[in-house]
Amino acid sequence: MISMWTGKVFSYFLIPLTLFVVFEVITRSLGRPTIWTFEVSNMMYASHFMLVAAYGLLMKSHVSIDLISSNFSKKTNAVVSLICYACMFFPFMAVFTYYGIDYAYTSWSQLETSWSAWGPPLYPVKTVIPVTAILLVLQGISEVIKNVGVLAEDKGVNQ
Repeated sequence: MISMWTGKVFSYFLIPLTLFVVFEVITRSLGRPTIWTFEVSNMMYASHFMLVAAYGLLMKSHVSIDLISSNFSKKTNAVVSLICYACMFFPFMAVFTYYGIDYAYTSWSQLETSWSAWGPPLYPVKTVIPVTAILLVLQGISEVIKNVGVLAEDKGVNQ
């Protein structure tokens, strides 16, 4: 539910992002580029693709190689998924979350700003990193529960 909501809400970041890019193209073609649209566009794009990552996991839109697993039974796919979540997804997410929090904390503690002449604050966009990690962990837990459910159904527990 959280992933569905965040995916839909943050997908609307594409509207102002598109408007900023079009604005920048027009102002550049008129010889009057701005100093802020490039950075705002980068920040919005980064926030967009990070904050919809859990939605992508929910909708199974992340890259996967199912050449072999497409021939597996539903139960076998659930077992393979559980192994992959345990051995790869959650360990990576632990590292991602830890370093994402550290990265955002450092940025906030320094009130970090961009190197450009405009110099917008970077700590809000860097906070997106641990938020994304937490959203992905929550969606990963949901996926594990679904896979356990598939295994439980197969054994007649939920019938």
